[in-house]
Amino acid sequence: MKKAFLIFAVLFSILRIHAQPLSIDTTFQPYFDFNFVVGGKVAGVYFDENDNIIIYGDFDNLSVPPPYGEIIRMDSYGNKDYSWNFNAQGSGVVYLTKMQNGFLCNGNNGSSYLRLNQFGEVPDTAWSNNFNFRDKNCGTLSRMPYIFNDQSMFVGGKKCKCKNETANIYRAFMRILPNGKTDTLFNHNAWNNISGIFKYSSDKLLLAGDSLLFYDNIPVSRMCRIDTSGNLDTTFKTNFTWGSPWPIHIQADGKILVGGYFMIGNNARILNLIRLNINGSIDSSFNNFNSVNDLLNPYLPGVSTACPTTDGGYLVGGSFKFYQGYHRNKIVKTDANGFIDTTYFNGEAIADSTYHYASYPYSRVHSIQQTPDGKYYVMGHFTYYNGKRVDPIFRLNSLSNGINEREQEKINVYPNPANTTVTFTTGMYKDFKLIIFNAIGQTVLQKQLTSSNTTLNIQSFQQGMYYYQLINDKGKVISDKFIKE
Repeated sequence: MKKAFLIFAVLFSILRIHAQPLSIDTTFQPYFDFNFVVGGKVAGVYFDENDNIIIYGDFDNLSVPPPYGEIIRMDSYGNKDYSWNFNAQGSGVVYLTKMQNGFLCNGNNGSSYLRLNQFGEVPDTAWSNNFNFRDKNCGTLSRMPYIFNDQSMFVGGKKCKCKNETANIYRAFMRILPNGKTDTLFNHNAWNNISGIFKYSSDKLLLAGDSLLFYDNIPVSRMCRIDTSGNLDTTFKTNFTWGSPWPIHIQADGKILVGGYFMIGNNARILNLIRLNINGSIDSSFNNFNSVNDLLNPYLPGVSTACPTTDGGYLVGGSFKFYQGYHRNKIVKTDANGFIDTTYFNGEAIADSTYHYASYPYSRVHSIQQTPDGKYYVMGHFTYYNGKRVDPIFRLNSLSNGINEREQEKINVYPNPANTTVTFTTGMYKDFKLIIFNAIGQTVLQKQLTSSNTTLNIQSFQQGMYYYQLINDKGKVISDKFIKE
């Protein structure tokens, strides 16, 4: 028995070592099966301390034995966790937020919250009774509240009113006390809709909504920043003039990746992915105006998610078919500044669902999340990946650059800033494809480098920032930038 186990362990290790970067991880085999006669969506995943995963979304026809519902827990191989007891199928699109010793569940099409314990049960019915906005005038609650350490929370929505409100006051932004009642002393409010509340830093939060136009009667542009007491941060100003911008990643330096569909200022072009500076202005070093294109519906969130990768870039997902002119179906790998890494996802990638559900008529990647060991869960509404039938959650193997850090240090471009010429040195590597982009993402030069030291004439380049990629047959080696004076 021990000998057989040892052979299996060795073979498994070999398979892991030789797995292609960002290929399907076949060791993850979920125990359930999605039957897409009426559709469904996986919205996200949580990891617990026991290496289990909890997935949540909208599972309308899930072929699993009861108890079942729209929150499911399994181990990292996809085996069912029989200690999980959540059973609320048909509760609408479900989102989860982590709380102490459990979760906050947003269900019933966004009109209520439930507090769950670590087994998926609802033990605190008093809290649920206090926290009740379901009256005829209440709109949808934000799917992403912000929960404080004392279990109080900020909640956004549309015209919501709690039971303990004595006055006929409806709020789009409120503070909820740990017992589930509205904090009637909290005097900040917004108009007209907050769809999500995001942690920006230890003492600041981002609010976002497609009709968030005022906060405390001060004009804002569909996104604003507040402190944890609810005071508006007037140093942060955006210029969204239309659409639904959504913060999809907060970088360590405080810059913000924004996805969705939106317009900025007087620019009539619909955008889907940009990066904001700390003050809310557009970061010109990012590939901002490379909107994804060939959307089946321009009002879908063209970019829904951006997950950091171990090489400093991103896995970007959404409902697009092309990215930077390259065919990339719903998923693409980029560098740190949003420029495509052409090494990955050259096949069919995410294919349209065989059956369409009224709420999700088009397939898309909704979320990408990295595992503790560097793999990536891809989730959304789809049925095929590279021509093979998959459930709307699968796992990709970890990323490999194909070159170690010491060798990367030998790759350089100089002088920088440059005036008439720029030289690329690539150490021991000689065969590269070089692509140079201007500041708005247009390709200005493509060249095959066959020497480890190549000098290019750039006199015809206009002054400004340029970005480059060096790609070899082992994958993308490095992306960086230089300035033409």
